[in-house]
Amino acid sequence: IDPLLIRRYLRAYFFPDTAHGSPDRKAIDAALPDMRTQFAVLDEAVRATGYLAGNSFTLADIDLLPTLFYMNKMPESRVMLAEAKHLKAYFDRHSERPSVKQTYPESMPERFVHVLAQVA
Repeated sequence: IDPLLIRRYLRAYFFPDTAHGSPDRKAIDAALPDMRTQFAVLDEAVRATGYLAGNSFTLADIDLLPTLFYMNKMPESRVMLAEAKHLKAYFDRHSERPSVKQTYPESMPERFVHVLAQVA
């Protein structure tokens, strides 16, 4: 999950290798087919129990939720998350946990705010 969603996809938005510093559309577009596969796998993984591994909230969930937080911010991944109905319900439900809410940033770094404004 991390190599694709964070290091390829999000990195292409926030830390592109382009000369002008704009999001790297080539890298973003190249990641999308593999991302669809991962979203489908994650959607199926949480379908039965509402948890990523087993029948209770575990470190696996704790690790995945911040990634989904950022996926929910970006245009292509936000659509993929919305289309993965079990994963979206999982994300929405667990995002209401006080312990999870406390991990989300109160505000985004300036670089992120600038990029998010461009893609909104």
